[in-house]
Amino acid sequence: MSISEGSHHRGLVLMLDRGARLAVKGPACLTYGPASAPGAVPLSGEEWQALVGATVVSAIAFKSGALRVVFSTGHHLNIRGEGPGVAVRVQRPDEFDWSYGGGVGVMKVFGATAS
Repeated sequence: MSISEGSHHRGLVLMLDRGARLAVKGPACLTYGPASAPGAVPLSGEEWQALVGATVVSAIAFKSGALRVVFSTGHHLNIRGEGPGVAVRVQRPDEFDWSYGGGVGVMKVFGATAS
């Protein structure tokens, strides 16, 4: 996994295995352990590098557009899906593309057959 910050807007891009990509425009909160745990403290920008080489063990996209990703390191990434200018996108080429912004969520699955 690699991590970069957008240069033209407040944003974050995580490049995951097999070409998957998570892009966030707007605030994102990284904590060690759940953000809702007592005493949880958001980690600084330098500490985001701890995610390099980590594995995603859980990812949940909520109807509100919020996204929670849990990594093998014990870190939790929380993204609020609401707010002006906030946009979230998770995609893997030729498989799926999920995006949420401006109160609208879209999920596209490529190559899926109707059953």
